[in-house]
Amino acid sequence: MGKDLKGNPLPPGIMQRKSGIYRGRFYYKGETYTKDNADLKKLVQEMEDLRYEVKHGLKGKGDNITLDTWFDIWLNTHKKRTIKESTRVRYDDFYTRYMKKQIGKQRVSDFNPIILERLLQKMADDDYSTKTIRDVYNILNAMFKYALHNRILTFNPCAGVEVPKTKTKPIRVLTVEEQREVLEHAKGRIHENLIQVALGTGMRGGEMLGLTWDDVDFRKREISVNKTLVHIKDKETKKYVFKYQTPKTKNSIRTIPMQDSVYRALKRQRIQLKEMQLSASEWQPLEGFENLVFVGKNGKPITEHTFQVTLDWIEKSINKSANKKSSRN
Repeated sequence: MGKDLKGNPLPPGIMQRKSGIYRGRFYYKGETYTKDNADLKKLVQEMEDLRYEVKHGLKGKGDNITLDTWFDIWLNTHKKRTIKESTRVRYDDFYTRYMKKQIGKQRVSDFNPIILERLLQKMADDDYSTKTIRDVYNILNAMFKYALHNRILTFNPCAGVEVPKTKTKPIRVLTVEEQREVLEHAKGRIHENLIQVALGTGMRGGEMLGLTWDDVDFRKREISVNKTLVHIKDKETKKYVFKYQTPKTKNSIRTIPMQDSVYRALKRQRIQLKEMQLSASEWQPLEGFENLVFVGKNGKPITEHTFQVTLDWIEKSINKSANKKSSRN
């Protein structure tokens, strides 16, 4: 144990120089870390903070924290209580798909505008939409702002970066004839009524899959849209679970009038559910989701991925039929 200039004992790892300044020092993974301060109590606290930062990857020689580590801290500590769970999962998916492999191992302190512009320009060259590129930029910008706030950076490398614009892909609405084709190829499939409701209401996938019978008013011929169904990974268990969430915006909470086709589809769906329940070897609706309008063969909720698989099959079936007709001609 060291002693000060008057012979008094000092805390472990601290010495007093001839100038009177106290110096703290410790070693971690082959590196030496030191701090000086004329105030012994302040130095003791600073050394404790430094040890924590070093051991948790928040500081090192040249501030060694990687973007991967900082993203985890930003998302699961800083943003934990300020965003919806589905948004957290979306951010995590975006980072994994567009940033982790490309720049995740680089040190936060090494980033500059050129590195980020190369990443975004590469996405533009690969024909990603302007919105996707903008979303990636926004996540990085928020991460670097948080690093700036925590004094890990002295400037935000996103500052001055121009987000490249790509050609906007027009949204094409199905013609009446195309809608007839979709319904023709959906006949007899478990999601036939779901597809009819989709075409007749324009509801989002999560809104339709989260529809419960108390949202359907056959007397007024109205549908109340007030929640969405999401299938997301639980942060604690790492398992995927179903959850209800409120829509993205207040305007998303709305009442939709039923067209005749939608009214008939929902009436058929009610009958279909009873038939499915009677014929199923195991009917196992999840607790809290027993009143869903649209479910799978076992009574459990449907994921958007499962519904998309059905739509992809219908698209292939339509294209196959069209090819047969053209070959005959």
